[in-house]
Amino acid sequence: MESQKRQEAFKAIEHFMLQREKKAKARDVISNLTNREEGWNITQLHIVSLINEFPSDSNNSFLSEQLGLSKPAITKSIKKLIDRGVVKAEKKEDNLKTIYYTLTNDGERLAKVHDELHEKVKGQYNELLHQFTENELDVIIRFMNEWAKRI
Repeated sequence: MESQKRQEAFKAIEHFMLQREKKAKARDVISNLTNREEGWNITQLHIVSLINEFPSDSNNSFLSEQLGLSKPAITKSIKKLIDRGVVKAEKKEDNLKTIYYTLTNDGERLAKVHDELHEKVKGQYNELLHQFTENELDVIIRFMNEWAKRI
C-alpha cells in the first residue's frame, strides 16, 4: 500500500508537469494514436481521460476545475479535440444552456491508451519514490510545489 507521503509526492510531480506544460505549450507528447499526423498534448489527453471517466459531468466548468486551467484554455483544447473527431459537444434535454462533452469511438480509444500510459508512468514514479525516506519525500514535495510556482 502506498504511503500518504508517496501519494503527495506523486501529486506534486503531476502538478509540476501540468504547470510546466501550460507555460511551455509542449506539443507532440504522443503522436499518431488514432492515425493522425499531429500529436496530442498533455492537456488534451487529460481532458479526454476525464470525459471518459465522468461522462455526465464533463462540461467546461467541470474540466476547468479538475485540471486547474482557465475555461478559455479548456475551450481551446476542446475545439481541437472536436475538430480531430475525438470529442462531441451536446446539450442535455434538462439543461439546454450548458454544453457537455462525450467521446467518439476514437476518443474512447485515445482515453484507453492515455490511461494505460498514465498507469505505467505512475508505476515508474512510485518505483522511484520508494527509494526515499518520509523526510526526503517531504523535501521532494516542497521542492516540486515551489518549482511549479516559479514556472
